Amino acid sequence: MFDMAEALEVHMGTFRNVSKSEPCPICGKPDWCCFLSPADPSYPGQELFICRRENDPQITSPINGKTYFFKKELRDNSSLYSVTETNDMDKKSESEYCYQSSISNKDCTRVQKQAADYGIPPLGNEQLDKVYRSFLGLLQLHKKHYKMLAKDGWSHELIKASGIRSLSLRKTYNASKGYFTDELERNIICKELLKKFETLTGVPGFYQDESGQWTFSRKPGMLIPVYDQNGMLYRLKLRSDQPDFDDNGKEKNKYKNFSSFYSTKDENGGLMNAFRNGSRAGSQIGIYYNPVSDASMICYITEGEKKAIVANYILKTIVISLPGVNSFSKLLTEEVGEENIIDFLKKIWCSSIVIAYDSDKYINKAVMRCEKKLVELLKNEGFNLYIAYWNPGFGKGLDDVLIVGIRPELIPA
Repeated sequence: MFDMAEALEVHMGTFRNVSKSEPCPICGKPDWCCFLSPADPSYPGQELFICRRENDPQITSPINGKTYFFKKELRDNSSLYSVTETNDMDKKSESEYCYQSSISNKDCTRVQKQAADYGIPPLGNEQLDKVYRSFLGLLQLHKKHYKMLAKDGWSHELIKASGIRSLSLRKTYNASKGYFTDELERNIICKELLKKFETLTGVPGFYQDESGQWTFSRKPGMLIPVYDQNGMLYRLKLRSDQPDFDDNGKEKNKYKNFSSFYSTKDENGGLMNAFRNGSRAGSQIGIYYNPVSDASMICYITEGEKKAIVANYILKTIVISLPGVNSFSKLLTEEVGEENIIDFLKKIWCSSIVIAYDSDKYINKAVMRCEKKLVELLKNEGFNLYIAYWNPGFGKGLDDVLIVGIRPELIPA
């Protein structure tokens, strides 16, 4: 469940759970999320939304097509959204947002709103690529994670090529704390990185602890690389060893961003990141493509990095991973100094796109709505479009069917 205590502290009001008849407008799912009707007069007649799956700054709803805006991340990693771009947080005085003394009042409105919402802005992709590759080079893929991937049908060659590593470090007894912790291992890794790089500020997942020592996320699991259109490793996705479970015992919320951000308040009530010098990763598009060996005339779009890694390895063509089926608008988003994904595809002479969403779209109307909107977006850009079809009995995702040797049928959209 989401952190009700914190939500009530921030916005008093009444809550109701999402359902099949009234799914979450942010992620489109019928469970786990909820609606909040705040009693706060700053939100007259307005409803807020707590989503446990998405955390993008801006989301196009798969349910109603409206745009929803991120407001706050709660302690359990759920996200508070509103249908309005500004609220009482945005209207607070500059002094309330200026919790960093190095920022002038003149620059406060422009800079501090971003810092409060995202933490310290991430470094450029080229810099992150160097840090993350060095970081993964200091990690191994543990036997238990190797077995998990092998059980999913991954070959030894695929596992090796994937670049996946384990965030599962050796624990030692800390006498001062009275329990076993992997803090020493994390500190050693950070010291090795700092020998190469002056600082880890602006690297999502890394932050400084109470003593000023650099460290990183404690959550154990598998780290999956996420690449941009230039092949830069600019984000990491964590496949958690400790996912949540729904009422039926099914795993949920398995994949998390490798991030060092949590929105809180300072002693004066101003917004700040609880992780010192931490940075928010955000949900990003992943592009899996080797321009030397892979075909560029056709591109597959799917949801999830693991699916994209498998598809790229087997199909030998460019594969794009969306962080969510309703995040297709990111294809047109231009990062600082970068072209958007659509322009990139056109530049490499990609003429055809295959949409390969999971087969549960046939029973999940929200996923099917997202697919239709993605088709519309891509048709307007002039691509030849196809829908990947396979018998759902062979597997839910594109990776499932490719692993067992089945190629999906490509149906013109």
